[in-house]
Amino acid sequence: MPGFEMLLRLAYVANLAILAPVLFALHRERASAMLQTFNGAVANSDGLRQLVMSLWFAIAACSAFGLIWPRVFMPVLLLQVFYKSAWVLGFVLPRWHRFGMRAVPWGVALTFVVIILIWPVLLVQAIRW
Repeated sequence: MPGFEMLLRLAYVANLAILAPVLFALHRERASAMLQTFNGAVANSDGLRQLVMSLWFAIAACSAFGLIWPRVFMPVLLLQVFYKSAWVLGFVLPRWHRFGMRAVPWGVALTFVVIILIWPVLLVQAIRW
């Protein structure tokens, strides 16, 4: 197995390790007023929770397939960089600026920042190999 495929598989495993408990937690938060998955900084609504769960389940499913076909599912990693960057730039930073640090769901935000920084490096390395 080429080294780049191993790097990609590590990213898919990380996605699954991150998303499995988050999806379980989101599913259990039906009755709460604020989503604890987002550190209590985002109001709970069925539509929002289902939208997020659907997106993250799709990424988890594609990551599982990425373990088998790492090259084919590389665009899933790129998609994550784009949408997570958009969320950090469009939600986290303005919310932090407007309402302060307590208004930001830092657990999710920091996880997103790590992925935003690491996945492009993995993708570039995978393409070079």
